Amino acid sequence: MEPTSLRFLSRILVRELGVMDKWVSGTQLSPLQAHSLIELDEHPLSGLELATVLKVDKSSVSRILQGLKQQGLIEIYPNPVDGRSTLNQLTKAGRKQLEQLNSLANAYNAKILQQLGSDEYQTLMSSMKKYVSAIQSVARQSSRTITIRPIEARDNAALAEIIMSVFGEYGLLGQEGFSFSDPILHQLSDVYNQQGSAYWVVELDGIVSGGVGIASMEDGYCELQKLYFLPSVRGMGIARRMVITALEFARQQGYAYCYLESTATLKASLKLYESVGFEYVEERVGASGHHACEVLMVKKLR
Repeated sequence: MEPTSLRFLSRILVRELGVMDKWVSGTQLSPLQAHSLIELDEHPLSGLELATVLKVDKSSVSRILQGLKQQGLIEIYPNPVDGRSTLNQLTKAGRKQLEQLNSLANAYNAKILQQLGSDEYQTLMSSMKKYVSAIQSVARQSSRTITIRPIEARDNAALAEIIMSVFGEYGLLGQEGFSFSDPILHQLSDVYNQQGSAYWVVELDGIVSGGVGIASMEDGYCELQKLYFLPSVRGMGIARRMVITALEFARQQGYAYCYLESTATLKASLKLYESVGFEYVEERVGASGHHACEVLMVKKLR
């Protein structure tokens, strides 16, 4: 994957959409004013909250809100929770203007969708959701120092502690048949230093905070193993980024399938596996000894 083509297509997308210019051509609204009405339709917002949502500075939002107020599209009232701030909400005229805006936007997008078949539409929506999620993940990660690297011997103790803490968090400690009871738990750097295997750790602001591995199996299979993270790195898109790294490694190693075992308790992990193409299967592959893991999944790599 290279970024040049993505940047090129993104520029075309922004240029053709005109940052909503086409959508608002039948109104007196600027693009940012239109975006503001859309966001205020959900619930009242302060100027600072709106600036955060729109990703513009507060002074720009102040001018936008003043213009909307002069047009009678919003009203401003004291924040009942914080007397130091005010909230902005749509007026009846503002809601009527938003209905017109939505009508124009929907009509414009309907013309675009006429160029696509139903299968293409589903593919587009799925890809757009992933693209937006990736952008949001990068934004969340941008203020932190994140390092993803191969495991080293000095990581063994920290990773064992992380794995144990996650099982404890979900109330699974003490139950037989899970990976926390593996005899190799404290020697992961040695285990994954084998041909066709690898393990990656993530450091968040210099602290080892999780990891994921690929281990070799038979008959063209590999296994995605020991995906565990501290709460401090969850929700930032790091786990997905690392799973994709692991799967790309597996492809380069020539594996045809990637197998994994998990449990229904780890709902967020299962959602992640589904999002990258893993499918549920009924039969186990190999003999991991993790008989308590009732969820079995496989992803085709080539």
